[in-house]
Amino acid sequence: MQEDLISVIVPVYNVERYLSACLDSILSQSYKNLEIILVNDGSTDFSLKIAEKYAEKDDRVKLYSQENKGQSAARNKGISVATGKYLTFVDADDLLMPDSLNILIHKIKSLNVDIIEGKVLKGKIFKPIELKNKIKVKIFKSDLAIEKVLYQKDLLPSLYGKLYKSSLLENIRFTEGIIYEDLDIFYKIFDKADRIALISLPVYFYRNVENSTINSWKPKRLDVLKVTEELENYIETKYPDILPAAKDRRLSANFNMFALCSIHGEKDNAGKCWEIIKKYRKNSFFNSKVRFKNKAGITLSYFGRPIFQTFSKIIYK
Repeated sequence: MQEDLISVIVPVYNVERYLSACLDSILSQSYKNLEIILVNDGSTDFSLKIAEKYAEKDDRVKLYSQENKGQSAARNKGISVATGKYLTFVDADDLLMPDSLNILIHKIKSLNVDIIEGKVLKGKIFKPIELKNKIKVKIFKSDLAIEKVLYQKDLLPSLYGKLYKSSLLENIRFTEGIIYEDLDIFYKIFDKADRIALISLPVYFYRNVENSTINSWKPKRLDVLKVTEELENYIETKYPDILPAAKDRRLSANFNMFALCSIHGEKDNAGKCWEIIKKYRKNSFFNSKVRFKNKAGITLSYFGRPIFQTFSKIIYK
């Protein structure tokens, strides 16, 4: 009996240093019925040549190229051409743990869930881990799963480290031209799911790259303020019972951007963040589900903006 096809979407942009290792980790998976969709997003280094080499030697690798439009556009292209019953995303500088896809697809079926998430390990040096430990499982309804992500507990908003039923993304696409696109889309996908599972085993290795978007400052990082505002509006309409979680996630984003704006001389934007902090801090402080880091930030904010600015640079940098 033919196994179900998994589509693995890999956006590729100037990752010549890491791409081969990434693709080797996918092609060596014990689960073999894969289509690896590489979307070359206008790379200017040798990434395209490397991708072409892999496409030539393994017919499971399908290569597409487009002008540079950003990761969201590359992922959207991947979704549009994917034919698998299941779908997963891998960033080209990251790797899959051995046997990851085999574990994820068998668990998504046996647990009868729509999305399954494994643990993500982060670091600079990849050390494969044999996934033989006893697996602990948590299963959430969609609203509780969204709430967990917003409180930044258990589940992550990131697209990687998860396996999805492809049908969930039939009418959903990433917003192009922004960063924090995972935070912008995760709840729209979760909203279409019935049950979402979290397993205790690490399935994905996230490589800490010094020049990555999340580890560098640029004004585009302020996109998170609009993303969390829109998220709050969506939750208020669709899931009013978990609105406090959406407000706390927005508060967290404003804490972080306040610190970064203060560090980089963005005084006007820091002022806008400060106004949101003052507006939202009280309710989050008395919310027992809010994580300690936010509670500490709230407490410091009551000592006034200058003191909060000094400490927030240390806490939220």
